[in-house]
Amino acid sequence: MRGPDRAKSRPRPQAENPGSKLRAGCDTFKNNVMPAVKAEPHAASGAELMRSPHSRAVAWTFRDLRNYALQLASLAYFFGGGIAMTMLAPVLRLVLGPRRSQAAGRDALRRVFQDYVAWLQWAGLFRIRCEGIERLEDLRGAIVAPNHPGLLDAVFLIARLPRAVCVMRAGLMRNPCFAGAAWLAGFITNDRGPGLIRDCERKLADGDNLLIFPEGTRTRAHARGVNSFKSGFALAAVITGAPIQTVLIERSGNYLGKETGLMSAARIPIHVTIRLGEVFRAEPGETAKDLSARLETYFRKRLENTDDGVRVAR
Repeated sequence: MRGPDRAKSRPRPQAENPGSKLRAGCDTFKNNVMPAVKAEPHAASGAELMRSPHSRAVAWTFRDLRNYALQLASLAYFFGGGIAMTMLAPVLRLVLGPRRSQAAGRDALRRVFQDYVAWLQWAGLFRIRCEGIERLEDLRGAIVAPNHPGLLDAVFLIARLPRAVCVMRAGLMRNPCFAGAAWLAGFITNDRGPGLIRDCERKLADGDNLLIFPEGTRTRAHARGVNSFKSGFALAAVITGAPIQTVLIERSGNYLGKETGLMSAARIPIHVTIRLGEVFRAEPGETAKDLSARLETYFRKRLENTDDGVRVAR
């Protein structure tokens, strides 16, 4: 007799579903190629619930792609405008001369930043709220000292601050996106030692307002409120007696922060609140180091640096 037919007990191989291959390939592309998008939770409407799961996924992906495209457009606007200013700056300097071109450059830069900030809000990328910032319009011969959570902080403030002279990192003067506008507006680099203090003293005496970020760079992700403060701004205040107007900047998320790349996707809209803080003056006999430490303590008490951005402590 023949033994039992073992072939009958073997399970037949099932035909592979081509749809599953396609879905697996899409998941691989999504996880490895597309930037991570943090979508804000929202309640589904009745119409959304009636759709199939596949149609809802397509609609959500379209919104993510739209937001990411707007982010790229905002970067192109910012850096493209900077390069255009760099190309235009020598022409304005030649036609208007040093003094007139500097005033014209500051006014032009302020208007450009105002238009850019308006566009960011119109496009829905940012929601910017200001508290007491209108008082900056009357400021003359003062040091404006904000915290520095994001790349666009100087843009937001120069758009509202008259006669602004930014004290900036020397390396930015070698960047074609920043060099022309900074040179035309008479901005100061922070690598000049005693010459930096003399320039600050001269600008303050002329009634200009110095915009200085005491942290020296953007706030690091795990800093306790702010980074450790430098003392150059405090030395200028001690020598000149100029008041220091503090500014507190709150923002949601970490887009354009210190550890976040330009191409990272953000959670849209980004909420920014800019409010004036206290005014500080150097006390009799106070050193620059002590004044800097006093302001650092103030900022650390007022600000919280969280995983979801920087906010004022409640």
